[in-house]
Amino acid sequence: MNSGDVRDLVARQLGRHHVAMNDRLIEDLGAESVDLVTIVAVVEETYLVSFDEERLPLLRTVQDLADELARLLDGR
Repeated sequence: MNSGDVRDLVARQLGRHHVAMNDRLIEDLGAESVDLVTIVAVVEETYLVSFDEERLPLLRTVQDLADELARLLDGR
């Protein structure tokens, strides 16, 4: 997994051509709560991980999502 994979996944889910790692999911990319749930579900399914629901509010940027995924993969 690399950060670009997460960036590409977010771009696909939100129908965007360009997504930067420092883009905020809601404020910059216009994601709604259902979009965030879908993105997390796709990441979980793709990488066979499970996000802790208590940590989800901390996922404000694409980089935050990539960092949390890396943390989960490292903890396997």
